[in-house]
Amino acid sequence: MAANLTAGAIAKMLSGEVKEEKEMTPILQVTEIKMIQQVRRNQELSVERYKVALSDGIQSQEGMLSATSNALVKQGSIQIGSILRLTRFNCSPVRNRRIVIVNEQEIIAEKFNIIGNPLQLLTPNAQTNSVATSLPQPQATYYSRPPVQPQPPSMYANRSPVARNQATPMIIPIAALNPYQGRWTIKARVTSKGELKTYNKTHGDGKLFSFDLLDADGGEIRVTCFNEMVDKFFEVIVVGNVYLISKGTLKPARREYNHLPNDYEIQLENGSTVEQCYEDDAAIPRNRFRFCYISDVENMESNSIVDLIGIVLSISPTGLVMRKSGTEVQKKALRLMDISGRSVEVTMWGNFCNAEGQRLQSLCDSGAFPVLAVKAGRVSEFNGKQVSTIGSSQLYVEPDFPEAREVREWYEREGRNAPCISISRVSSGVGRQEIRKVITQIKEENLGTSEKPDWITVTATTSFMKVDNFCYTACPIMNGDRPCSKKVTNNGDGTWRCERCDRCVDECDYRYILQLQLQDHTGVTWATAFQEAGEEIMGMPAKDLYYLKYEEQDEEKFEDIIRKAAFTKYIFKLKVKEETYGDEQRVKATVVKAEKLDYSQDTRSLLEEIHKLRTETMNPESSNYRSSAFNSGMGTSSVEVPRREFGLPAANQFSSDPRPLGGMILCGACGSNGHVFANCPSFMSEPQGQHYVSTQGRNTGRGMPRQQVGSY
Repeated sequence: MAANLTAGAIAKMLSGEVKEEKEMTPILQVTEIKMIQQVRRNQELSVERYKVALSDGIQSQEGMLSATSNALVKQGSIQIGSILRLTRFNCSPVRNRRIVIVNEQEIIAEKFNIIGNPLQLLTPNAQTNSVATSLPQPQATYYSRPPVQPQPPSMYANRSPVARNQATPMIIPIAALNPYQGRWTIKARVTSKGELKTYNKTHGDGKLFSFDLLDADGGEIRVTCFNEMVDKFFEVIVVGNVYLISKGTLKPARREYNHLPNDYEIQLENGSTVEQCYEDDAAIPRNRFRFCYISDVENMESNSIVDLIGIVLSISPTGLVMRKSGTEVQKKALRLMDISGRSVEVTMWGNFCNAEGQRLQSLCDSGAFPVLAVKAGRVSEFNGKQVSTIGSSQLYVEPDFPEAREVREWYEREGRNAPCISISRVSSGVGRQEIRKVITQIKEENLGTSEKPDWITVTATTSFMKVDNFCYTACPIMNGDRPCSKKVTNNGDGTWRCERCDRCVDECDYRYILQLQLQDHTGVTWATAFQEAGEEIMGMPAKDLYYLKYEEQDEEKFEDIIRKAAFTKYIFKLKVKEETYGDEQRVKATVVKAEKLDYSQDTRSLLEEIHKLRTETMNPESSNYRSSAFNSGMGTSSVEVPRREFGLPAANQFSSDPRPLGGMILCGACGSNGHVFANCPSFMSEPQGQHYVSTQGRNTGRGMPRQQVGSY
């Protein structure tokens, strides 16, 4: 049997020319093999690993097999003489010499005679000066040993901060990190930073945060800090800055939380150092994307992490979704289309709805179709295939890099009029639609009497407020990421006891439980406002108001605050649900959110609703077309037609943008361009009773398939 080793591979590894499998997948021979015991820090358990010598027929180099290869060694599939193709590896500098960490390999031959007479170089200061190709070549039985030349210095300078009386460590690539190294230093840019989180476990409470790093070689890794390290490093870490990081513990990456392409993650400890590099390093990119086509998402498994870039076709208003914990979170959905001719629904959660979400909303409302890059979105199979943001996701609106320019050019050239197939089922994309009601409708429509609560929005005034018991004493003990908040009782000795936590605390919290009478032009109803809504109404924390009334006993100031809160008009978001009190069923309304009325915005919303009703009356066929076209058994994939609710011109279906397919802004009332319906001068100046919608000069293809309006 003949075997071809990759000549010159070892020399390239020793010189640093080849560091990982992306640059070469060499064929090497095992010339030595030895089992070693690795004892993990702070653990009595030892781990078996196999140390090997790998040869290209000319030189040999030390290496280490992954723990997953132990069984192959024990059964004899890998032994002295075995010929392997390294399909996944990295070359790491460890204690002044390079080691090949073999993560995955392909066994070409289990047993073969030793090829050549390889020279083993034990220090990094020796390498061959022979010029060898990386292509496999026939191997001779004998080889001459070429002269040895000094290795050029590493590109990574020794500049890390270290403790006294210790040698200065080398700055190494992130890809070279492994648990078997001693001291190390990496230089990398922070690409994302997670929020501060708290947790509650049997052994005690704690807190943590994490951030992601990217270095000049494209290596990525996640760093996690717990408890004291959170206090030490949370304020130090800033997204976009470059840092020198030393002396952390390498641990296996937890795939349920960590999506980065690295088998390890770093945990910072007491001896770890983090030093900011105040001179930015242009060699380290701002971020690294692995864009895939939306058409590829259709075949991905749920929970896969993807990077996408495309054109935002439409965006929804921000809705609210109730978590299992009882808290609400913001949700905003958009439709993203890319060069593959497919589109997918992308859901933004929490803070993403604010900065990036509002900017996208403004761009779409102005008639633009912005480019959006999504970094680290999670694939789900709810309602077809969808992509959602997670804690480490990043959104880039109208980014300035080549992929964005390519998408924009494609859209302007052909994508605007190209057919688009959605891999998500047609939906509103809103967590909970805002349903406007008046107070009398709560009783007239029997709201809250079904199995699930009704969520409604009313515009009302606080006409009366019970202030005798406006708050209660609450437990401040953290339960996960939020306080317990159950009622505590005074022990009489200055401490407070929580039955739920079975603990006593020296100081309690104070939380609102306001009883309000809400009134609009149709009637009145009672509602209860708890902590967050109570602070919005009263304008101050419950604890401050309690101390003002009962400790300072300033009745005049207290009553002044109550008067300012009363007879104020708010937009109330209510949860209406029937509850049992004794043997009696009562419908209870709870204030989820209270916002002071913005008359300009509220009037604009009312005008839009009026316009929708008028247009629906004049174009009843529009809604009929939508129901037949989009609910006719298309399944997961359906042809996406840009459209508006209630038969408005085809455009951004989720926004108040009345532009037709061509992107021109047209008024829904008069058909002129340059303004929207709510600002239409013709509509505002029309005599009462003569309102109508003109179609002169407009695209009259509303409610028709895109083929019929010349978009294909």
